[in-house]
Amino acid sequence: MKYLLTVLPVLILLTSCNQEKLTQLEKEVQKLRQQNEMIQRQEQEKNKFVEEYATTLNEVYDNLENIRKREGLISEYSRNIEKGKKSLKDKMNSDISAIDAYIRASKNKLAALQKRFKSVEMDSKAFEKTIEKLTRQLEEKEKFISRLKDQNMALSKKVEIAQKAMQQKDLIIEEQSEQLVTAYYVIGTDKELEEKHIVEEKGGILGFGKTIVVSSNLENSYFTSTKIDTMARITIDSPTEDIEIVSAHDPESFDLVPVEKDKTLLEIKDPRSFWKMRYLVIITGG
Repeated sequence: MKYLLTVLPVLILLTSCNQEKLTQLEKEVQKLRQQNEMIQRQEQEKNKFVEEYATTLNEVYDNLENIRKREGLISEYSRNIEKGKKSLKDKMNSDISAIDAYIRASKNKLAALQKRFKSVEMDSKAFEKTIEKLTRQLEEKEKFISRLKDQNMALSKKVEIAQKAMQQKDLIIEEQSEQLVTAYYVIGTDKELEEKHIVEEKGGILGFGKTIVVSSNLENSYFTSTKIDTMARITIDSPTEDIEIVSAHDPESFDLVPVEKDKTLLEIKDPRSFWKMRYLVIITGG
């Protein structure tokens, strides 16, 4: 009995110590479990980041490849636009806009990737250097597209000036072509034509032997214009015997044909020869 009374406190003390150790051990196990779960989550985050990293790099590299292709097209467009191929201007502007969009999208993706890189607390210089390298490439492309926009604006102005010059040239050619097929004629008495300074008298002595000739300074407003390729005949309100062709037209290239008592037709047989002299001056008896 005395022995039991001595052993019992010892057993109670040992049991109490074991319980404390057990409790401490459970706490350490729980802590290790939490640490293990945190490590697993970090590993999952890192694995997810690696996947995002690979996907983003592939997209950025694809964008860079598309940018390079369009850069080549734009250079070709620029050469052809300068040669006058105006239809390529819209394609060029479209490709510049596409490059701009590729650059913005790629920079946004890399910025997001860099933010994720910091959040997963990875210590990888290779990852970081790759992101920085691609970001620098995109910044260079951004500078390039800015210069390209300036060049395109200058090229557009150059093309616009060239187009205006071409339009002016076309207008001149059109006017010249119009002049090439336009002739003028006037019909009147010698007095009427003298008053309008269309004809003048030359030569002669004491009023005899004078010749009526076409003046050197003619005023177009007194003439009727006509197209040499459509004008085949002119009606003259005068008898044939009272008509005089003063201008130097080939007499073999036309005929004066009486049609009525006081009407005559000037029929042009050879327009090319007849209209070598573009101003036809006809004097009638009045």
